[in-house]
Amino acid sequence: MSGVPGSDLHYLLKLEFLEAVFGCRRTISVAAAGETKKRTLEVHVPAGADDGDKIIIEEQGNRSEFRGGRRGNLIVRLKVKGHPKLQRIGSTISSSIHIPWAYLPARKGFRLAVLTVDGPLEVQLPCNLDDDMNIVIENKGVPYPQGRGIHHVHIRRGRPHERFLFQTAEVVVTAAAVCMITLATNHIRHRGNSKQFAGERNTVQHDTDAE
Repeated sequence: MSGVPGSDLHYLLKLEFLEAVFGCRRTISVAAAGETKKRTLEVHVPAGADDGDKIIIEEQGNRSEFRGGRRGNLIVRLKVKGHPKLQRIGSTISSSIHIPWAYLPARKGFRLAVLTVDGPLEVQLPCNLDDDMNIVIENKGVPYPQGRGIHHVHIRRGRPHERFLFQTAEVVVTAAAVCMITLATNHIRHRGNSKQFAGERNTVQHDTDAE
């Protein structure tokens, strides 16, 4: 039974939230069945990878039990850590901000710095802010082959009797350039286009059951 490949070798790779969003290179050590010495390999995680995705590296798995058989594949499953202030659905990043009642100007619009995956970004808000407002920041979501997703921000205005503490990582007034935003009246759910990655003999499989 020459030519029968070896079995696949599995590895769980834990990533930070932003490592999965923008991609990264990680060095791992694996030991195939029957081998005492570990092999060091570099794994290329493409931008836009998600929790549950699998990166398949060909012929880096277990040796074949039959002469002439190639090694099996190394299957790297990704485990992505959550972010304390940002959420992700597909290529869309979302966040929420509470604004104290006393902070809202009566007749003028105002600027807020919204935390994005690229860092704080200043946005201009209108003076007639509803109790609940959704805004969309274009091209500040997760990268995918055809571009980038959106960042969806839900802004809630506080009531006069409510007290909110400022969290400088979420709401700060800055002198940065104002970002153009698109107002949205309804909640936005955007998964983006299907993702396909190629290169370096790595294949990425997206776990549809995990989404």
